[in-house]
Amino acid sequence: MKNIAYGAVLSLQFLTRFPLPIACDINQSSMKWALRFFPFAGLIIGAFISLIYFVLGPIIPDTLMTVLLLSAWVYATGGLHLDGWMDVADAAGSNAALEKKYEIMKDSRVGSFAVIAVVFLFIWKAAFLYEFLNSADQLLITLGLIFIPMLSRFQALLQLKMFPAIQNKGLAHEWRKYLSWREIIIAFCGIAVIVFIYWPFIFLVIFQLLFTVLYGKWALKQFNGINGDLVGASIEGAELWNIAILYIFISYVMV
Repeated sequence: MKNIAYGAVLSLQFLTRFPLPIACDINQSSMKWALRFFPFAGLIIGAFISLIYFVLGPIIPDTLMTVLLLSAWVYATGGLHLDGWMDVADAAGSNAALEKKYEIMKDSRVGSFAVIAVVFLFIWKAAFLYEFLNSADQLLITLGLIFIPMLSRFQALLQLKMFPAIQNKGLAHEWRKYLSWREIIIAFCGIAVIVFIYWPFIFLVIFQLLFTVLYGKWALKQFNGINGDLVGASIEGAELWNIAILYIFISYVMV
C-alpha cells in the first residue's frame, strides 16, 4: 500500500510542478506504480485547469479565458514538456548528422527552431482551445479539459513501450526498465472510466493511438528511437492534437 502512495506522489513530482515535498522510497514497485499513475497526474492537471474554467468561465470573455487556461497549463507542468518540445525542434530542424542531433538536444541553449516551434505550438493550441470553448457546452468543456491531459500522458507510456530508447541510459531508458503491458493496462483504467462517463471520447482514444504511431515512427526516422526530450515533446504534441481532434469532432461530427 505504501508503494502505491509513493507511486502516486512520484508521478506528480515528475510530471507536474505542484509542491509535494515528500521523500519517496524509490524501488521497483513504487516506480511501476508511478508509471501506472501517469494518467492520474494528467487528471490532476486537468482538474486544476477545469476548475479555473468552471469558476471564471462565466465572468470573463473566452479570449482571456484561453490565455488564462494556457498559462495555468504551463504553470501546472513547470514548462517541463515545453523544454523537450524546444530541444527536439532544434535537433530536428538542424538536419545534422545523428550524433550532432543528440548533442543539440542536450544543449541548454535555445536555438531559432525552438523559438519558432514553441510560438506556433501556442498559436495553434490557443486557436483550437478558443474554438473549443465556443463550440461546446460547459459539461463537455470540463470533461475535455480533464481528459486531454490524461490521454496525452497515457500516450507517453505507449511511446516508452512501443519504441526503443536511443541509448542504454537516460530518463527514457530508466522508465522503460519498469514498464510492461500490465502497467499500461492498469494506467488505461482511468481513461476507460472517462470514456464510460462520456462514450464519444472513444473517438479521441482512437485518434490518439494514430498520433502515437505516427510520432513514434517519425522519432525513429529522425533519431533512431526516443529519449526523455522526445517523450516530453510527444505530450505537448498530443495535447495540441487532442484539442484539435475534439474541436473537429464537435464541429463536424456531432452537428
